[in-house]
Amino acid sequence: MAQDGKSAPRLIAHLHQFRDGPWQPNVLQRTKLCLVDSLGCFSGGLSLTHFKQSTAGFKRTLFSTGAEIRSSPFLRAYLYGQAVIAMDYDDTLYGHPGGPVIGAILAVASESNFTLDRILRGIAAGYETHGILCEATKPSPEHAAKIRSVGNLDTIAAALGISVALNLDDEMIERIIGVSAAHSIVPYTAKWYERPVPGMKNNIGWIAAGAVLAVNLALEGQTGITQPLEGDKGFWRMAGSDRWVFNEDLLGKPPAVLRTGFKHYPACWHTQEYLKTFSTLLAQVDAEDDVLDIVIFATPDIEKFCDRNLIGTADVAFSLPAMFELLIAGVEPGPLWAAKKPQLVERGFHYMRSDERQVLINTRKGRELTASVGLNSLSDGAGNGLDYDGVLAKFRRLAPADLQLAILPLLNLESSDEAEVGTDIAQLYENIFKLLMQ
Repeated sequence: MAQDGKSAPRLIAHLHQFRDGPWQPNVLQRTKLCLVDSLGCFSGGLSLTHFKQSTAGFKRTLFSTGAEIRSSPFLRAYLYGQAVIAMDYDDTLYGHPGGPVIGAILAVASESNFTLDRILRGIAAGYETHGILCEATKPSPEHAAKIRSVGNLDTIAAALGISVALNLDDEMIERIIGVSAAHSIVPYTAKWYERPVPGMKNNIGWIAAGAVLAVNLALEGQTGITQPLEGDKGFWRMAGSDRWVFNEDLLGKPPAVLRTGFKHYPACWHTQEYLKTFSTLLAQVDAEDDVLDIVIFATPDIEKFCDRNLIGTADVAFSLPAMFELLIAGVEPGPLWAAKKPQLVERGFHYMRSDERQVLINTRKGRELTASVGLNSLSDGAGNGLDYDGVLAKFRRLAPADLQLAILPLLNLESSDEAEVGTDIAQLYENIFKLLMQ
């Protein structure tokens, strides 16, 4: 299904704009926001039970009992990836690009002496690779119902993000594609919504750590899969897809960072518009009144989000009844949604299969409030997600003060000028490492 047998060279050539070219001001600005949003989600995820399970298990695997636990790029990539996905609050474009791409780049940044400019270039390139490969390997609906993934392409994406940050040449980047493909996870998203939802979530930590390992192996001379993106035996088939479409239309889309959506709520992207609509209706309920009954009208793909019962620690981000309860209770979106999640929702809640997307609220005083629910897109979520001010507000809620002081002045978010090449970002690394190793 490969169109011309040159997918990898064409992909690498497409990434030259981030490796070598001048920044487009809007792309630079948006890449900065991607970093800020990711750092906020990373900070918020550190307290969640399923992240603590990940960190304890991974540290036990790397270090014997009683041994000193030392920081390493591999460890940092894994822990960052698991923390950033823990709340399901991180950004979205087809899947979850920020966790693996930013986690992998930051993990190697201090040893590699990356400037802020090289970090941002790597992020933009990693997101771009994620967007291109996700679109090129998008399975048919029939196939996706049985097997699909939102993470098994991201070891390649994160590895190419590191490669661009390192300013590696085309030949080495092509080698890295082959090595990173061999470190990818299996596609298991079709099993995703069976309760309990996996506590390890999308296994973002392993994806990011695999990218770090793949780059280092390739730099030492290791080789991987030959021409992994090409032919009927290409990575698209290994990744669980039934088709591969790589063409100029795909490469001509707006840069991936411009299409990335920032979430309003710590919940699956498919539920965001329902949560936004419910929140708007809830604001119309008088203080002396109360929500008696909730009805959502939705297509069949939303029904899996309507389970009232929470079994596992990660289930809350996939249960509309539970998240509606948290909104009614006024619980601030973030780690508190996991800490204060209801184990059983007793309030009236009904799912009605319909092509019309609506939320209806009945109150104890007899009021009926209803509103249509907008559509969001996996391929371009920027318009449905948080705007500039929303991302900053979210970051300030989630990130500790030291991390805010370390990153916000460096990024100079209100400026679209190129990042200073000599910017000292040691304080940023120090704050991230301290949070990871606590």
